[in-house]
Amino acid sequence: MSIKQVTVFGGSGFVGRAIVRALAHEGYLVRVACRRIELAEPLKTAGDVGQVTLMRANLRMPESVAIAVKGSGAVINAAGIPFERGRQRYRAVHVEGARTIAEAARTAGVPRLVHMSGIGAESRSSKNRYIQSKVEAEDAIIAAFENATILRPSVVFGPDDVMFNRLAKIAAQAPFLPVVGNGRARVQPVFAGDVGAAAAAVLARPDTAKSVFELGGPKVYTYREIAALTLREIRRDKPIIGVPAGLMKIAGWFAEFLPVPPLTHDQVDLLTTDNVVRGGARTLADLGIVPTAAEVILPTYLDRFRVGGRYNHHAPA
Repeated sequence: MSIKQVTVFGGSGFVGRAIVRALAHEGYLVRVACRRIELAEPLKTAGDVGQVTLMRANLRMPESVAIAVKGSGAVINAAGIPFERGRQRYRAVHVEGARTIAEAARTAGVPRLVHMSGIGAESRSSKNRYIQSKVEAEDAIIAAFENATILRPSVVFGPDDVMFNRLAKIAAQAPFLPVVGNGRARVQPVFAGDVGAAAAAVLARPDTAKSVFELGGPKVYTYREIAALTLREIRRDKPIIGVPAGLMKIAGWFAEFLPVPPLTHDQVDLLTTDNVVRGGARTLADLGIVPTAAEVILPTYLDRFRVGGRYNHHAPA
């Protein structure tokens, strides 16, 4: 293995943690570069003693980024934000942050750069600010590091995910489970472990440089089917009710004033748009990875939302 050390930006995040674990499993030395280093402390146990190290880096401070990439054979950018708050803006993190990382990697002579994007980032006509920032981020990466590999996952699921945990929490507390609009928009949820494995796999294959991969699970669902799946997993019988997207956008706009908004108006847009792998795209299969079904993983963490909790074995099936 020619690459010995990998620097991961955003390694303390949900997807970043999965990437760090996958890299450590493959034997890489992993340097986790993040703004809030305390959030990455649990990752030290992802590998052997000293295999995973932490480094404070701020994407708004290019000198810290340059230090973080120095000496690494590959860099992975998994930095991202789900909503804007204070100085953490989509453009600052997704676009300018990506540009800073790519320029630092090129200057340092790093051979490989992997950028975590998202399905939909090819849509230049989108008026969604989140998607626009993802499109511009890919442009910034490619302009500064032409051999970069771009991974575009669909909605990522796993024990710390947002989508299934949020739906299960609502279903456990509310008299019904809402979906945006008619709930017919499609999604292809991909397991976090498979996304991490994909990031590790491309580093082992030089032919994946200058390529784009779209990562989706084995099954496409509508959001209404996702809601029904969640209810089955937590063994609760609640009606699924469509709420007009316009009303949800208004609710999302007000929710953005909360410290951690449960939903934003940008996210409402995303819930009315298909989020699936395009035909002809390079996928997990091209990396030799068999995608994991949501039904296999969901029982390992949604069971805590069942009536009586995780250890109530008498809850109705």
